[in-house]
Amino acid sequence: MKAPDTKIAVTLFNLRDYCQTAEDLDKTFARLKKIGYQAVQISCIGPIDPVEVKQLLDKHQMYCCATHEGLAGLRNDFDEIVAKMKLWECEFTALGYPGDDCWSFEGMIDFAKEMDEIGAKFKAEGLKLGFHNHHYEFVKYSDKTFLEELYNRAPNLYAELDVYHTAGGGGNPSKWIYDLEGRIPVIHLKDFAIINREPVSCEIGEGNLDWPSIIKACEDTNIRWYSIEQDDPLPHRGIWDSVELSFKNLKAMGVK
Repeated sequence: MKAPDTKIAVTLFNLRDYCQTAEDLDKTFARLKKIGYQAVQISCIGPIDPVEVKQLLDKHQMYCCATHEGLAGLRNDFDEIVAKMKLWECEFTALGYPGDDCWSFEGMIDFAKEMDEIGAKFKAEGLKLGFHNHHYEFVKYSDKTFLEELYNRAPNLYAELDVYHTAGGGGNPSKWIYDLEGRIPVIHLKDFAIINREPVSCEIGEGNLDWPSIIKACEDTNIRWYSIEQDDPLPHRGIWDSVELSFKNLKAMGVK
């Protein structure tokens, strides 16, 4: 289907408890459409046949702007992933965790080389491979962080920058958006709050991040998709209410 005229999407990771069967995914798409969403990032759904997922996307006129894949899948199931993405008319996937063996300087170098090679394979298929960061990729090796080294060493790798985790790692989300201009097809947006003296992700506009600066950087660098993510429900609000509040707040900030 044709991409809708909106930048706002939501990652199904938020709603993973409501996406484990085809019946639940059908209900989830319907509920998201009622809120106003027209695009999703498919992540952490149950073992549903990709053809059936495509049928549900078409039924609800829901566009798949991105997916997530694990490292084992990228290494061993490349052809299946490409076929699935093309079936869903999706041009971008991202790795959500780099594994446990890449945190030494030498391990990071090997990881960057592998991601660059896999990224090149995706490019040859007309697709893009990205990397979703967390706070721990801001560990420093000499004068550069893991994330800086990764993107410097893997030119075929795109970014799925997460603004919450970037801030949590001590980075400036807006600066990173500008530094990665042209390499962020999809950005993950969630806010940064402190509850019971602990950092937690919360709804966009309900925490402490500088959203005018972040949105301006996204607009200036022509990021196509703003994927709303919230790792877990908050103690005082259910995840469905949070997904709706983030959508409304982002729209109120002028994002179409």
